[in-house]
Amino acid sequence: MNADYKTEGFTLVEMMVIISIIGFMSVTLLSNQNKSSDRRKLVLETRRLSQDFRKVQNFAMSSTAYDCSGSAKAVPFGIILDTDVTDRYLIVADCNKDKIYDAGSDPIISTVVFNSVMLDLLNPKNGSNGLEVFFVPPLPSTAININETNATIRLKSLRNNSLKLIITIKSNGVINAQQ
Repeated sequence: MNADYKTEGFTLVEMMVIISIIGFMSVTLLSNQNKSSDRRKLVLETRRLSQDFRKVQNFAMSSTAYDCSGSAKAVPFGIILDTDVTDRYLIVADCNKDKIYDAGSDPIISTVVFNSVMLDLLNPKNGSNGLEVFFVPPLPSTAININETNATIRLKSLRNNSLKLIITIKSNGVINAQQ
């Protein structure tokens, strides 16, 4: 036997096993990271919608004036959601104070577009597929589709349909985001 011959290093089979293990661990890690990222985005959007409800409620509590046809007055403010338009919602002022969004006469204060989530469920729905929540100054009283007592809004992740969160609104003004 030749004493100068050394057998050091890894065999091809050992290298393939190590590369397979690293690949499997990488795929698992990235998969979990994407799911965590989707969950975080859903939580953030649920919080943003909840905060917008509270902001609109605060407008009504402080009797914030809005310029409706040249005269500034305290009006109900609301949020309009629609399952036909699942990627956004409207923040509006109700200039004629009827607690119904009138597209021709009630101004849109802002349109908020969801990021990586969509509306999944609205309950109750008005005559169409929408949900209208208005806060009427000065108390403010809460009008959910004019005379409903509770509303449920469910958001879901665009990439992972199993990730869903719910916001409930009660006629006494309580807004609750469940996580």
